[in-house]
Amino acid sequence: MIDIAFDVHEGNTFCNNECPVIVIDKAPNDWLEYMRKAEKVINHYGENKTIILQINNPQFSINKFSLALFVASIKLPSKLELAVFKVKDLEEAREAYKPYLALTIAVKYVLQLFNETPEVIYKNISGLGYLGLSITTDYIENTMTLVYEGAQEPSYHFETDNAFDALVMAAVLKTVSLAQVKAKFEVKMVLNSTPQKRTIDDLMAQILKIVSAWIDA
Repeated sequence: MIDIAFDVHEGNTFCNNECPVIVIDKAPNDWLEYMRKAEKVINHYGENKTIILQINNPQFSINKFSLALFVASIKLPSKLELAVFKVKDLEEAREAYKPYLALTIAVKYVLQLFNETPEVIYKNISGLGYLGLSITTDYIENTMTLVYEGAQEPSYHFETDNAFDALVMAAVLKTVSLAQVKAKFEVKMVLNSTPQKRTIDDLMAQILKIVSAWIDA
């Protein structure tokens, strides 16, 4: 899996080592385009341990591309260990990245469960209480309810009826908890054991669709 770093120094070096420099001028239109760009980078530069990225378009999201590189590095074999983004303000870049670091940790968690059975997925999600979530199971209705209380208002309610959507919401809850989002989230999951045939790209698109309202705020 690839790590992310930021560097304010110009040129093709990082920690006194020369690295390939990838110049990006065009901003992708959506998450799928970010993923395809990340996959191309890893396929092309996968024999290197470190790459440097120079972003010349203010519309290009370094944070989304960082996440895309992380996901692509899990999907594709390579020797890449580090992606370094050249930035003008180091502290600003690090601060902006913090919510996406929380999201990356959450994504890593759900990707580890992606190919598991619904029963294993639900059992694992039931153990997320260490995040400060309130978790209750109704064995009669066959449901599990998870509540994150970062604040009383605003309050959001979600429901799922399959394991795929449960993974999506587990990632959302882990993200908002680690990012300490000031809101309340309640998720009611029907513990449906029917397997769902979806892709990692589908999973990522759904997670980002929900969490973007808070981590990009």
